[in-house]
Amino acid sequence: MSWYKSKKSYSLQSTVKEKKSKEKMDAILKGILMSSHPDSIKKQLMEKVASQGSSPQPVSVVSSVLHLMSQFYIEGQSEFERNQALNVYINWAKFNMTAFEEFFSKDLLLGLLSKKYKSEPNAVSLICHSFYLLQPTLGFTNYMTIVEVKAVEYVREHPYMPCLKILAELLMEFKDCIPKGNVTSGFCSSLIHAMSLCGPPEDEKHIFGYIKDANTVASLLDHIWRNMDSTGITTSLQVIFRIISSKEDFEPSLCLGSLVPYIPLQLIDQMVNNAVLSDAIDNKSMTFALQRMIDWLQWPTARYVDHWVVGFLKGLASVQKYSILIEVTESKIEQIFEKLQFAPVRESGLNIASHMLQSFQHSPDPFHKVLPLVPDILYKLKLENTDHSRSCAERLAELIHILMYLHAGFPDLYDPIVEVIKDYPAPPFDVITLKLTQSKWTTHRAGLASTPKVAQKFEMGKTGLFNLGNTCYMNSILQAIYMCDSFRSDVLSHTPTQSQNLVVKLQHVFAFLSHSMRPSYAPMTFLRAANPRWFSAGFQQDCSEFLKHLLDHLHEQEEKSPGTSVSPETTKETGRKSPSEKVMQPKQTLIEKNFGGKMITTVKCLNCGTESSQSEMFTDIPLAFPEYHATSHKSLAGGSATPQKREPVDKTVINQMDSGPLKYLHLSDLLSQYLKPEKLSGDNRYYCDKCGGLQEGERSIEIVKTPEYLILTLLRFSYDTKTHSRSKIFREVKYPKTLLVPKKDDRIKNEPKREPRRSLRSFVSSRLEQCGVNVDIDHADVFGLCSVVVHSGTSSDCGHYYCYARHSVVANPDQVCDNIEECSNEDEIDFLQDKWYMFNDSRVSYASYSSFCNVTQRFSKDTAYVLIYRKIDADNIEMGQMDQNKLQIDLPLRADLRDAVNKDNKQFLQEQESSARKTSRKRANPSSTANSKSWYYWKKDDDDDNNSPGCRGGLGDLDTSGARFVF
Repeated sequence: MSWYKSKKSYSLQSTVKEKKSKEKMDAILKGILMSSHPDSIKKQLMEKVASQGSSPQPVSVVSSVLHLMSQFYIEGQSEFERNQALNVYINWAKFNMTAFEEFFSKDLLLGLLSKKYKSEPNAVSLICHSFYLLQPTLGFTNYMTIVEVKAVEYVREHPYMPCLKILAELLMEFKDCIPKGNVTSGFCSSLIHAMSLCGPPEDEKHIFGYIKDANTVASLLDHIWRNMDSTGITTSLQVIFRIISSKEDFEPSLCLGSLVPYIPLQLIDQMVNNAVLSDAIDNKSMTFALQRMIDWLQWPTARYVDHWVVGFLKGLASVQKYSILIEVTESKIEQIFEKLQFAPVRESGLNIASHMLQSFQHSPDPFHKVLPLVPDILYKLKLENTDHSRSCAERLAELIHILMYLHAGFPDLYDPIVEVIKDYPAPPFDVITLKLTQSKWTTHRAGLASTPKVAQKFEMGKTGLFNLGNTCYMNSILQAIYMCDSFRSDVLSHTPTQSQNLVVKLQHVFAFLSHSMRPSYAPMTFLRAANPRWFSAGFQQDCSEFLKHLLDHLHEQEEKSPGTSVSPETTKETGRKSPSEKVMQPKQTLIEKNFGGKMITTVKCLNCGTESSQSEMFTDIPLAFPEYHATSHKSLAGGSATPQKREPVDKTVINQMDSGPLKYLHLSDLLSQYLKPEKLSGDNRYYCDKCGGLQEGERSIEIVKTPEYLILTLLRFSYDTKTHSRSKIFREVKYPKTLLVPKKDDRIKNEPKREPRRSLRSFVSSRLEQCGVNVDIDHADVFGLCSVVVHSGTSSDCGHYYCYARHSVVANPDQVCDNIEECSNEDEIDFLQDKWYMFNDSRVSYASYSSFCNVTQRFSKDTAYVLIYRKIDADNIEMGQMDQNKLQIDLPLRADLRDAVNKDNKQFLQEQESSARKTSRKRANPSSTANSKSWYYWKKDDDDDNNSPGCRGGLGDLDTSGARFVF
């Protein structure tokens, strides 16, 4: 009994002693940490306390110290307190494992994961430090199971970057704690949701730490995705898309951009396809999603953002969702350009900006928004002076060159930029056209298999003209003169007066043919203004008659406009002017400048020898067939179907034309026949003023000035006075690519010879003769064929017109003559680029020279009717002034024309989008629609998602060299 009392007394004394020791230790620790001593002194004292843990200590004392230190570590007032408390905690736990295991219970672990603390990240950090010590223990597996079960709940309840970061470090260090099986997908979803709520810190000093923390979390997701199949990753992508497409006021955090480098690029096509073809996603949601993807450019480590953004831009273009593309481009292009000054995101930003601006071809507005930013960006790139910055500067300058070509007509905006990029050469013309073709929205129409087919502008970039009811006669003429590049440029650059309404209408037609995104344009207002009064609406008309009326009307309107000085139409001469006479050159009208030639008709009295001459401007030359040569005065108006009196066939001419290797008429011979002197006899005698009566005479025509564009009309339509019917001449004619047009040598005897032009005529003439063509011309101008209007039918009252044409520009000016030197066939002699188009109302297609040369052989009713030749100037060839890159670039549009085209292009894109949406609904497969909807609609509880393990590739860690965070 005494022993028992003694033992009980000892136990009570021991308990009292331990209690006092515990209270003493607690008081010491609190006193040290809460004292006002300098930190250096407090640190020495705390290190002494920490070292005491290595000596045997009562369990209650150890538990008390661990409890107190854990509280200080989690809820300490300063970083110093927390660090010192953690040091004591680790030392006492390490040397007192039995007591530590008893202290670190299941309830404590659950409390650390569930309760609210002042410094919640430190609670998980304490778990991490404790796990390092508990790994060898038998119960460690149970600890990891608790973390695995509570991880999803912790993430949902702690959407703060420091908490997510420390949890990610814990799970990456102890990977068995990562939720497995069916819970994995839900955990990834919760983690992504939590990240989207983690905005950047207000204090910029903490931004770099925020970036590192977000990338740590992203690395955890990367590790999990590596061990999932594509289905599991797709589920995570669904969550990301749902977040960024949310219409709520909440803006998801930019830190989601840290996930982009870890998403497999091979999933882009699948994700884009599912998204853009889904009826479950409206335009507003898709716009939000794309804008927020672009915002990820502000995340300094967000590599491959450009792959996803450009992929979505192309996908949206393929299904004609142009309203999204327009809104996103207009709202984000400036932001993207501003990021080009930051090296980590520069390349991705430039890729997105290049695609956006090169594909936004219906309006220059986005390009003009970013122009003021270009000088500063290029300046900063030059200052960096690295291989990367130099490469980006070259790419940016090339982009500016391309866009100034695409949106020509703003010298006030472009002049300063031209000076900035003068050290960077403009890309070649073919590179510009290739890049613009590859980038334009219509190029991506066939990108998705399920894309509905909607009418687009033809790939060759030419616009057709709607037939408004037997208006092919007008359409063919409009396309023919539109392809006369100099004339088109002059028309578009002309400033009309109020009285020149027809010029304005023609400008609108040319502007839409050049810049409309529609496959075809309906020239209704032009038809009303241009059609002759005697043309019956809805009936087929003569295209040559229409052309003659159009040119005359344009000329007359400009002539009558105030301030326009024009020369008299005709002058009578009875003799030559003296060399000393000087004629003031008046201002020419558009028609005079481009289509106006000058010829002199001379009539000679064969009785007395008196001559009288009349000078006239002409815009076309009518070429009659020798069998149907009219005896009436040769009208300068071509292609008329009016009755013509027939004369006996000139057998000599026919025999001459049909002899030799040529079995058809040659255009040169028809032209010579036109210029051949004509005898005036019988009823067609000439009244001579000097003789005072009708006398036999001779009439001759000489061309003294050739036009820039020579219009030749073949008089194929004849009128039979016996049967009172109109018929068509189907005689085949050879239409050469290069034509010599005889011209009167009106140079003064003492005037110096112009060797370039003279040598060109001689050069072409010799080549033609060597090719077997009969050429007997002393003086001529050289012309190249550029447009041919074909009539298909048997009469001028019926049938159909279509047009073959090519741009009237010299191909390879520096080599053209050298190439012609090697020609052995007449068809090989050509100064213009051999790229032909066929315009058949709304249909436009590629064609070839041989196609229309042999069209009558293939289709017996189809014959060339109106031909337009372009003058080839020797000086221009030698100087390279007719460069194709310059002449094929449409001149700047006047503001009202540009606005009209831009407005219509935007309307067209909206129409295409609406049409595509309706077609898509009709063709939608119910099962596929359900799948696409399920891709975006899911339960709020993501824990039920099924995933199976797999593998995928990953990317490296954060590279902090030169990184800057951009907000």
